[in-house]
Amino acid sequence: MLELRVGGVPFPHGDPTGTWRYRHAVRPGGATPLDHQAVADFHAYETAFGRKVVVEADPELEDWPSWPPPDDRPRPDQAPTQCCTHVFEDGCGAELVCHGTTAAAAAIILTTGRLLASTHLTGRTGEDVASTSTWGEPADYFEHVMFAHGRCTAPEAVSLSRLRKRDLVPTDLRAGYPTAVRFYFDWDALRQHTSARFDGVHPIKIRGELAVTDGLVAVVINTEHADLIRRAPPSMPIIAIDIHDPTPDQWATTALDAARQAR
Repeated sequence: MLELRVGGVPFPHGDPTGTWRYRHAVRPGGATPLDHQAVADFHAYETAFGRKVVVEADPELEDWPSWPPPDDRPRPDQAPTQCCTHVFEDGCGAELVCHGTTAAAAAIILTTGRLLASTHLTGRTGEDVASTSTWGEPADYFEHVMFAHGRCTAPEAVSLSRLRKRDLVPTDLRAGYPTAVRFYFDWDALRQHTSARFDGVHPIKIRGELAVTDGLVAVVINTEHADLIRRAPPSMPIIAIDIHDPTPDQWATTALDAARQAR
C-alpha cells in the first residue's frame, strides 16, 4: 500500500492486518521530480517482488497516475525533500547518502571492508528478520544494505535501537545520546553498482553486500569512538569530530558537512 500525503513525514509501517504500507510525504508546494521518481520506483520494486500496489492519495495528489518519471534519475539533492523530521527546512537530501551503525558494528565493517545486509550478517532469513522489525518492511528489504539521505536522522534511531536492543521512546534521542558512526557514500557512484536497487523508500540500497571501496567518501565518528581509528586500516577515510551532547539533527548536519569537506 502506497499512501501519498501532503506534508507530514515519510512513514514505513505495517497495519494491523500485516499489510506493508509506506506513507510518502509530498511537500505542500507540490510534487517534484523526486516524488515522481519515488512513486515509479515503489511500483516497479513492489511489482518485481510480486506485491500488488494500491495507492491512497490525498485529493491534491490524485493526479499521481499522470506523473511522468524523469528521463534521467534525479539526484537526491535535486529538489527539497519532505524529511522524516521537520528540523530541516529544505529536507535532508544530499549528494552523499549515509549508512549509520553502532560503534561495535562499525569496527567490524572497518576491519572486513564490507557492509552486509542483515540476512548476510546474521545468517537469518529475511522472513525471520522481518518478524522482529517494528516498521513492517517486507522480508526482501533485509537482503539489502540500506542507505538514508545524507542529513537524515533515521540512521541515529536505527543505530540506537540496535544498541539498546529495543524500540525507542522519544527521550532516547535527546541531547547526549550515543551517536551513530555514519558511513558516507557518493550517490552517483553507488547508482552504477550492479546490485543497486531503488524501492521508492530509500534513496538507494545495495543487494547483498557492498565493499567500502565502492564509493566511500568518509566515515564520520564522534571522538567518543576514537578507538575505531586504531582498529581501521590507515587508508580508511575516518573523520573524528569532537562535539559534546549533540541532538540527532546537530550530529547529522555536522557529520554531513565534514564528509563533504573530505571529498
